[in-house]
Amino acid sequence: MSKNLASKAVSGLKWSSAGTIANAVMQIGYTSAMARLLAPEAFGLVALSAVILRFGYYFANLGLNQAIIQKEELTSENIRAAFTSSALLGAIFTVLAWVLAPYATLIFDMPEVVPIVRVMSLAFVVGGVSATATSLLQRNMRFKELSIVETASYVISYLGVGILLAWLDFGVWSLVYASLVQQALVAIGAHAMARHNVLPVVRWEAYRALLAYGSKMSVISFFEFIYTELATLLIGRVFGAYKLGIYNRAFMLVNLPMYNLTRTVSRVVFPSFSKLQTETEKLSRVYLSSTTLLATLIIPVCLGIMVAAPEIVHVVLGDQWLEAIPVLQVLSLAIPLSFVTMFAGIVCDAKAVLNWKIVITITLIVVISGLFFLLRDYGLVGFGFALLISELVRIGMYQTLMKKILYLSYWKQLRVYLPGILNGAVVAIVVYLVSNLLRNMELPHLVILISQMIVGGFIFLAMILLFPHSALKEQLHMIFSKLGVQDNPSSYSGRMLMRYRKSLTKETEQV
Repeated sequence: MSKNLASKAVSGLKWSSAGTIANAVMQIGYTSAMARLLAPEAFGLVALSAVILRFGYYFANLGLNQAIIQKEELTSENIRAAFTSSALLGAIFTVLAWVLAPYATLIFDMPEVVPIVRVMSLAFVVGGVSATATSLLQRNMRFKELSIVETASYVISYLGVGILLAWLDFGVWSLVYASLVQQALVAIGAHAMARHNVLPVVRWEAYRALLAYGSKMSVISFFEFIYTELATLLIGRVFGAYKLGIYNRAFMLVNLPMYNLTRTVSRVVFPSFSKLQTETEKLSRVYLSSTTLLATLIIPVCLGIMVAAPEIVHVVLGDQWLEAIPVLQVLSLAIPLSFVTMFAGIVCDAKAVLNWKIVITITLIVVISGLFFLLRDYGLVGFGFALLISELVRIGMYQTLMKKILYLSYWKQLRVYLPGILNGAVVAIVVYLVSNLLRNMELPHLVILISQMIVGGFIFLAMILLFPHSALKEQLHMIFSKLGVQDNPSSYSGRMLMRYRKSLTKETEQV
């Protein structure tokens, strides 16, 4: 079972990664095009509308999609119950959002948000009928099909519908319609792939187990949403749509690539962790390996983004977005911490340790609210630093919880960050030196950005392959061993792999 699970996990990562890379490349082009076709206010209005609707999203699903993935034994009646509940709740929340949309002006003094909220609320219906199908594809690790559906839907909706409508002066509605078309296409494609039974079921037993787990997941997701969206709510309320648009674009520049990367991994890891929920020792090893590898990747990338922020804003967004540069630099420190703790949260979900997760999330809401109040006079940069401090608090709380449920010492947990921090520091220093040299030569921003990416990528690979930290070597050696990677002396790449594996083995024996 372990080998089969590992094989499915590797295949899932491969296809999810391919889809994520394709989507990330397309999103850069889409973001760049839309930033030039639309004003900051358009992004701010959509961001506010999305925040308002997400208040209902977590209760419109009741965590049933996670319950389908996590449940050890899933019956056909459970599947029908999940679909019945999700579809019905989606329809109810669409009606509620349409009726209650005018009250959004009590939170934000922007009447133009009301029609946007009403149209975007159709996503509740679409999401309700597609949630079960996409969850089944994830549970069965059919990530190839899911990646194809998501990539194709993105091309059609955003690169096709969205940019075309923006060019035709649809303004903010080009963002709205592109999002709805994409969700509708994913729903159609997921159903075509999963082909599950959609007949309603009335037996309460079919719902009981799913709702017991899903309702708690829904509460947790709701509190996590409040925590992550407090900046959007407060900036929109205090500074208005323009400043919110600046913050939103800076946030998305660093958050979107990290989200796509970790979403790819988390979709594979959650069903894998769920299958190991009763094997604590094995789960703890997989948790440490996963966190080490993720931190090794995203911390250097984010520190590179921090150094290259001026060029990124100039090239991707344009000269009218220069206010986003210092905000992007601060967020590049905060956001990687958020994603590195992701696996701790997934461990809690897989083992159904949900009450402690609720406590942690509520505590973080209180912490970040107080920090926002204390740092509000520093503007958008102050909001960024508030997020950074609260993420450090999150790390400490989750490490305490992992010590309790996985029996991992604090040192073992802190050690997983070292490869990423050390590699990130080297990447940031080298890219900074190169950037200063190129900026003094007054080269075009695009040329400087390409140079930063090449230099940063080269240094990152050199640190991984030539000077890997001992903690990283242990995890790489474990991965090669568990996945059964075989040496192949008949090719150059095979001989290089042999030498690399021998160096890993020698180092781990010394440790």
